[in-house]
Amino acid sequence: MTDKSSALLRTLPAPRLLGRWMSLAMVVGTMIGSGVYLLPTTLAPFGPNMLVAFAVTIGGTMCLALALALLAARIPGGPFAYVEQAFGETTAFVTLWSYAVSQWTGVAAIAIAVAGALSYIVPALGHGVGLITVALISIAALLAINLRGVRSAGGLQVTATLIKIVPLLAVVLLVTGRFATATPVEPLAAVPLTLTGIATAGALMLFSLTGFEAAAIVATVTDDSETNVPMATLVGTTLTGAIYLTATVATLMLLPNARALTSAAPFADAIAPILGQAAGAVVAAIAAVSAFGTANALLMLAAEVTRTLARADDLPRLFRRTNARSAPSGALIVSALIAALLVLASSSDSFVPVYIFITLVSTVSALVLYLVCAAAALKLGVGGRWTALMIVAVAYAVVMFIGAGWEPTLWGFGLAAAGLPIRWLSRRFNRATSRRSR
Repeated sequence: MTDKSSALLRTLPAPRLLGRWMSLAMVVGTMIGSGVYLLPTTLAPFGPNMLVAFAVTIGGTMCLALALALLAARIPGGPFAYVEQAFGETTAFVTLWSYAVSQWTGVAAIAIAVAGALSYIVPALGHGVGLITVALISIAALLAINLRGVRSAGGLQVTATLIKIVPLLAVVLLVTGRFATATPVEPLAAVPLTLTGIATAGALMLFSLTGFEAAAIVATVTDDSETNVPMATLVGTTLTGAIYLTATVATLMLLPNARALTSAAPFADAIAPILGQAAGAVVAAIAAVSAFGTANALLMLAAEVTRTLARADDLPRLFRRTNARSAPSGALIVSALIAALLVLASSSDSFVPVYIFITLVSTVSALVLYLVCAAAALKLGVGGRWTALMIVAVAYAVVMFIGAGWEPTLWGFGLAAAGLPIRWLSRRFNRATSRRSR
């Protein structure tokens, strides 16, 4: 374990560490968020490409998850420790900085998705001032919860995870009922099967599947991390992938394609004609809770990552500050402010296109972590008999960059590179401050 990781663990008494079920809830709760509730909308134009993309994306994500699980079982301390040991401090910084960017953009996108879900009940919340207000209130509430400590955030994660699964199971049961009674279902969009369609659909799916790394990111605040982190990573990814596939396809079988293309709450729109508007409103509310729970995890991850970087003097010391509950208060406040600024900067009357673009930028930023960690697993030789799957993980990450498109990829790389001057300035300032304090 690195000195930085050991120091962080010593600051947290055992009762405040995440346990086995909280670690698993971090994975499942982060993965099952706003992404799955909007997948029917974002994937509707791709028709049969979606089915192939699901197989590729779930398989590729499992390979990436395996790489992280193998690293977590061998090297305590989380991704910073993995990458630093394999490629050095600079690569570790760029990788973790890029991941922090993905969490900031993710919090912004999902806060917007909270408003999108609630717009099914109150249409004015789906655009303009209403959308921005709900998103900003969501971020403020999440900040307050996380400032109460890691156990508070973990408890919310368990509760939100249990609630958010209900609508996903509901659409599957409704489609099963249609098959049992020979009732026709809606066809998928009639579009040709192409490599471009598969790659783009896969990149959109990956945003919904990001989060499998959550247990590894918070390994330094997890009890018995060498056992609990690999278990949570592999079990959580497998369970979530299966739920995503069945729930998304079931929703598109219930919802006409023309409606699915523009829906801000596709699960609610699919259920309401069958069970009534009241049921649709309940599903929309659950979708909002689901998104809120995911944003909670992303804010927590952003704070842990930036605190780790600050401990290495790569970010201002503000990010190191903790409160009486051992919560990284400085990192949490800055992360929440950045997410709020992104919400204001991305405000638009067109909810779906803005959401898609932000999610692709967030995906590209997270892909940097996935690619480098998979490469680290290869270099450090932790794969053993699974080495071939580590190679698949690297290749899959590269393909997903291509699928995301050139504009989100350039944004992602540009934001990653922007961290280098911030690191240089932080190191100079921190060293100067240390000399003056002697």
